[in-house]
Amino acid sequence: MPAAQTGRPSATALEMTAYRALGAKHPNPTIRNADRLAEPFLGVEERRLLKEAGSDILLAALAMDTESAWATLGNRSALARAVHVRTRHIDDVVENSLNTGISQIVNLGAGLDSRAYRIDALRSGRVFELDLPATQEYKKKRVREILGSLPGHVTYVPIDFAKQDLAIVLNSAGFDRKAKSLFIWEGVTMYIPESAIDATLRFVATNAAPGSLIVFDYFLESGLRAPTPSLRETTGRVAAVGEPFVFGMPGDDARSFVKQRGLTVVTDFGYGELGTHFLPEGSNLPARSVNRICTAAVP
Repeated sequence: MPAAQTGRPSATALEMTAYRALGAKHPNPTIRNADRLAEPFLGVEERRLLKEAGSDILLAALAMDTESAWATLGNRSALARAVHVRTRHIDDVVENSLNTGISQIVNLGAGLDSRAYRIDALRSGRVFELDLPATQEYKKKRVREILGSLPGHVTYVPIDFAKQDLAIVLNSAGFDRKAKSLFIWEGVTMYIPESAIDATLRFVATNAAPGSLIVFDYFLESGLRAPTPSLRETTGRVAAVGEPFVFGMPGDDARSFVKQRGLTVVTDFGYGELGTHFLPEGSNLPARSVNRICTAAVP
């Protein structure tokens, strides 16, 4: 049974949190990511779950400095750096969107994401975190343990994405369709079928105010069909814990796919491009990345 159905964080969610924790310790502030809460989320229980999932190498890396940790992760090193630059990029999208009049953040499948608790500018707006009920209750428990209480600017919205209508659930939670919004959809698309991706993008296009944005990451279908050694190792590992990759974007990027669903692409970067920007000392990410990240707007 997937961890999301048991009220425990999934193995992949914990692995991504650990990668964010590694990047948050980098001594160079121009490289370091800002997720100071990633490591606190990895308590005794979370580390036990990582060990059960066969992530001893990652647990050992958590005790090292960032560069040493990245160097020891083997095939996981590229993924660790990719998660790091993804974190940096989405943080920038969040902060830039707040400067352009966006006042609502909607985090779809929030997991152990900590932006609502560590980006001070979000406290003056409103954040909706959506997730499966049991997963969300676990998250709330950990937030209380780490911060002492749940923040007032965050609205927790339990939802079973496979069974409930996103528009009905979000509108019932107080979502303002007239306010410009940013939807964060991080680390999700590769785990769900195309029909769910289609429905989510169409929801944003038809329910969010003009000028609203959605930022999401994805794999190219061609990359999943002919994976690199690093991606092949990752694919096998996530499948082994019951969380296989099921969707890859057709074509060379998301532009055509997104346009057909009523949105306009603002940016669409490969992780190699992001690595050049956020890891100036050397990214070790391939120039032509099969994992990419797209920001799209509601016209």
